Amino acid sequence: MNKPVIQVSVRNMIEFLLRSGDIAAGIASPQLLLQGTLAHRRVQAAAEEGYVSEVRLSCQLEFDKFILLVEGIADGIIPSPEQPVVDEIKSTSVPLDLIREDYNPLHWAQAKCYGWMYLSQEGGSSAVIRLTYSHRETKEIRQFTKVCSYDELKAYFSSLAEQYAGWIGLDLDHREKRNSSIHSLDFPFPQYRKGQRRMAESTYQAVRNGRLLFIHAPTGIGKTVSVLYPALKALGEGLAQKIFYLTAKAVTRQVAEETLRIMQEKGLVIRSVTLTAKEKLCLQDMPHCDGENCPFARGHYDRVNAALKDILLSESIITRELVLKYAERHRVCPHEFSLDICEWADVVICDYNHAFDPRAYLRRFFDAGGDYVLLVDEAHNLAERARDMYSADLSKQSFMPYRKFWKQSEPLLYKKFQAVNKWFTAMRKSLDDGSNFRVIEFPEDLISSVKDFTYELEVFISLNRSSLPDKTTDLYYECKAFLAAAGFFDERYAAYVYRRGSDVTVRLLCADPSFLLRKAYDKNRSAVFFSGTLQPMAFYKEILGGSPDDEALCLPSPFRQENFCLMISGRISTRYRDREHSFRGIAEYIKAAVSQRPGNYLVYFPSFEYLNNVLDFYRKTWPEDYIIVQRIRMDDDDRKKFLEAFDDAPGKTMIAFAVMGGIFAEGIDLAGDRLSGAVVVGVGLPQLSVERDLIAEYYKKVNGRGFEYAYMLPGLNRVMQAAGRVIRTENDRGFVLLLDDRFLQKRYLQQFPAEWQHYANVASPEQAAEVLAEFWAQNEG
Repeated sequence: MNKPVIQVSVRNMIEFLLRSGDIAAGIASPQLLLQGTLAHRRVQAAAEEGYVSEVRLSCQLEFDKFILLVEGIADGIIPSPEQPVVDEIKSTSVPLDLIREDYNPLHWAQAKCYGWMYLSQEGGSSAVIRLTYSHRETKEIRQFTKVCSYDELKAYFSSLAEQYAGWIGLDLDHREKRNSSIHSLDFPFPQYRKGQRRMAESTYQAVRNGRLLFIHAPTGIGKTVSVLYPALKALGEGLAQKIFYLTAKAVTRQVAEETLRIMQEKGLVIRSVTLTAKEKLCLQDMPHCDGENCPFARGHYDRVNAALKDILLSESIITRELVLKYAERHRVCPHEFSLDICEWADVVICDYNHAFDPRAYLRRFFDAGGDYVLLVDEAHNLAERARDMYSADLSKQSFMPYRKFWKQSEPLLYKKFQAVNKWFTAMRKSLDDGSNFRVIEFPEDLISSVKDFTYELEVFISLNRSSLPDKTTDLYYECKAFLAAAGFFDERYAAYVYRRGSDVTVRLLCADPSFLLRKAYDKNRSAVFFSGTLQPMAFYKEILGGSPDDEALCLPSPFRQENFCLMISGRISTRYRDREHSFRGIAEYIKAAVSQRPGNYLVYFPSFEYLNNVLDFYRKTWPEDYIIVQRIRMDDDDRKKFLEAFDDAPGKTMIAFAVMGGIFAEGIDLAGDRLSGAVVVGVGLPQLSVERDLIAEYYKKVNGRGFEYAYMLPGLNRVMQAAGRVIRTENDRGFVLLLDDRFLQKRYLQQFPAEWQHYANVASPEQAAEVLAEFWAQNEG
């Protein structure tokens, strides 16, 4: 059997094996990288006679189960049959007189590896290993040399290769066991639910064929296992390198973990890791993530490989809690540790932003891309999230805390700031007419000034890592995000400025993120988008970057229609101008709906203000009823208590008032008698805003459906998500009452899913009570 060939670059091998020291609060700068490239070329052009630049080198080492192919490009070599010179060039902003021979052991390691690789290819008994440091600003150079024998270089290289091969061997052993277990893994439940096999088969075909797939799968089908199981099958067959399970909420990440556990109990060998936002993993709650301020960042790289080996050999489904446990045990930064685990994981469970956000995506995977499978859960949320990811704003006030410091200590940086501030000041003056808002053309002058400022800020940060003014790096990343959005800016964007008090902000709004999302998908093998409310399908395919050729699957509900009662009242108007006169009518419908059977009920409102107005009326009229209320700010304990109030054997009626699109409107599972019905007040339209109007204006130009795309269809999705809390399993019974006359308009009715076609039109609370009395009579027991 042919042994697999494992490729690794010299630099990656060394940086993994020999990393040491602290996490530094540094920045990754394309401009500094470009300066580094220019410094390399400058040194190479001025080098001595016979100097050959950019020499490709490689060597193969054979091990028991694989061949290790190590590759690299030496910056320069001066060939000689006696003693060639192998040159490694490094650019720096550090004053050269502060750089000593032992400044960075990794630099010597890289050069020595190139030295042996060259001698092994060309022959020779020794080589001069040279480090050349080039200062970015002064363009001066400083060089250090060592003469190393062939045997010395071979022993050094072989030692590193043996260490790296140990890690590769561990990974290959795991993959062999994983693939064998996947091959023999049956579907983890006794039988497929209605629609589930079709969903699984379509997912497998999409991965195999390298396609996009959009799936509308109503509640109860079992969406998570229906995409994970076939994706794992494809992984085991070598069709994919890694699976990324992308979610918008922590609760759905937990469902993915639990699904993997169920398959693990059936024999699956798997390694997964769940990524968590950096601030939610920090063990110190430190504003500065560096060795000077945080004991977990201090010496992180000295200990992280031991931590990595420990968790990989001990755990399989690696949750947030396990990341924290092992990070504390080994005294390493949990966030950076979790990112390293991703390299060795088969399944990465994470947020949308880890795949798509220009500020936060996993560069180690998605810069170059690969045979990755993206499973996008609750995909109806992705377009709005992407719109935020690809938009950016910048305000005058963000710069002001540093103005005096720059003026006194950093005159060049202050000069660049003045150009930025001049633009903001002029824009603020233009808004003195009281308008406080204006759509503008792409702000080229500002972009140019921000670029210049950001470059100088990069240099300042790189030279003052240990003594930066508070939140300086925050300003840097704010500017970088703004410049990134400027780089994306095209006809799908709009620019506007607005004023609040003395501050003025410019925003680059991505009205249509579909093109940028598609570019991200194209770096992967396949992407599967699924949701219980991915309707209307044509709308979601368009705004999520799908093409007419991409497959779409709309599955019917697996549950009996008789278990679900849908009612619509055309008597209520929740339009803003009518709201003050609607409180009584809404309260009467709620009372009629919850009075037919003891149970738990949810009532969803379009806003907290509307909720509180109806709540006041209801409590004054029926003070004896038990009501719990969603608050604007609720921590994890508050949310837990709210959901725990939904008892699965309610002895009396409880009514919960909540907000559409909020934390209790999707992603919660209240099966059985924990929830008997829901009342949805209004059509869920997003709040009227300048930004929404700009989105509507864009889509009006593109397809003539501005209002639908900006307001109506996103609002209807909120309604469907809220309604979807009621029927969760095949044994559930319950109702949904929709209160708004617009639901009976043709443009709404034609967007209803198939399972909503049997609605009852209830013209009064009394009629709603009659319909429900009959429904519950038929569904007793």
